[in-house]
Amino acid sequence: MEKEFWQVYKDKGAVVIGISIWAEGNPFEKAKEFVKESKITYPVLVAPERDHPVVEAYKVLGVPTNVIIDKEGKIRYLQAGFDPEGMKRAIEEALK
Repeated sequence: MEKEFWQVYKDKGAVVIGISIWAEGNPFEKAKEFVKESKITYPVLVAPERDHPVVEAYKVLGVPTNVIIDKEGKIRYLQAGFDPEGMKRAIEEALK
């Protein structure tokens, strides 16, 4: 996400927000470790429970789940699994 999307689209008006979910142990520490190891520079939200409002709002069924939201707040893409080409198309369309 960092190189393929955040670094490519941040100057074009896109925002990337990571959401760390369902981590074992201390979910906040796990997220902090992952962010540091992965050199992530975009913000990361921690949703420690399966019934967290963010998990429910975006119907997270698996990891990763990717959501592209346009400027009006409409979900343009919602996909469990990683489909970089589909995400690129959705981002380009959402930025129009």
